[in-house]
Amino acid sequence: MEELSTRAKALYTQELADLSALRASGKRTAALACRTFPPAVLTGLGLRPVRIPFATSSGMKRKGKTLVRQDVCPLVMELVENIQSDCADVIIGMHTCDTIRRLFQESDRFSSIPVHQLQLPATTGEASFRFFNLQVKRVCDDLVLNGYSTGYSPGAAADWYSSTLEASEFVRSRMMVIPPVALQYILHLFRIADPSTLKQKIENLLDNSPAYSPKFTLVLSGSPVLPGDDAVAETVENMGGSLIPVNCTGFQMFPSGTPDEYSISSIVKMYFDSMKCVRCRPNQRTFEHLSRQISSTGASGLIVKSLVFCDLWFTEKARIKERITAPVLTLNTGFSQGESERTEVRVEAFIQSLGVKTSV
Repeated sequence: MEELSTRAKALYTQELADLSALRASGKRTAALACRTFPPAVLTGLGLRPVRIPFATSSGMKRKGKTLVRQDVCPLVMELVENIQSDCADVIIGMHTCDTIRRLFQESDRFSSIPVHQLQLPATTGEASFRFFNLQVKRVCDDLVLNGYSTGYSPGAAADWYSSTLEASEFVRSRMMVIPPVALQYILHLFRIADPSTLKQKIENLLDNSPAYSPKFTLVLSGSPVLPGDDAVAETVENMGGSLIPVNCTGFQMFPSGTPDEYSISSIVKMYFDSMKCVRCRPNQRTFEHLSRQISSTGASGLIVKSLVFCDLWFTEKARIKERITAPVLTLNTGFSQGESERTEVRVEAFIQSLGVKTSV
């Protein structure tokens, strides 16, 4: 399956190049770091939504390390690198934790990209939705006032939203027969690609490759997985398994339904109500979500990937293990080569402990 994975990575690289060409032609882009701010809303404002970071940047980290502490969350380090590298015309700087909040508040010290900030509530419910919805509307108004948009088009938002759902449902229908690394990069395409053409591109990619026949299935949850952060997927694939990402860079990045209309508020509600991040309290529905995904895929176990110096997922590891009946592996990882090697060893040992048939 190496050929499919290689071609999926190449398609992602090509989409990045196409995005650069689009920006060079004058199209303005708005960067997001969290899946909860709806990309379709930005499309309705005439902006091209992209999700950062685009990749891990271990070769560039010297620049980031001069600006932040060495014990900072690896995701923040990658965001620092992306923000310095002219990643977009404007950034939607959503505060999802104190470290991210500080990053966006201080970003004007090292970047000229304007940041429009808002807070993602740490609780769910109607009052939290109303608070978040008002903030999104305020950011939209600010984008218009600052000349990034001439106004909101529900039709443009509807096209982006419906195309995203169509492409994501196609991937979901084939996810069990796509090797882990290829599936990971196919999902990464949704960070940067225009969804109106994405289903056809993914279909062409898969139609020219033999179906994958996994010997076992695992579910992946936890912190975001970036392009280049491939250790878990590669290890599972090398041992002949299937890996279904249900985190915020996997199938959790998509809303779970279609709004009755395509106003800003109706789209925001779909994304807000479909949050399953462990940071949101009460997070019982996060545990229920994980249990459903394990059951529906017939998975032999769950891998929860957290990031070093980030406690959002890592501190919940005990409660996850209590509430999930399947075996659970919790990983505390970063993006360095050494951490990737340790991850590979732990994932391989976990798979062997399951007693499943493997290719090794």
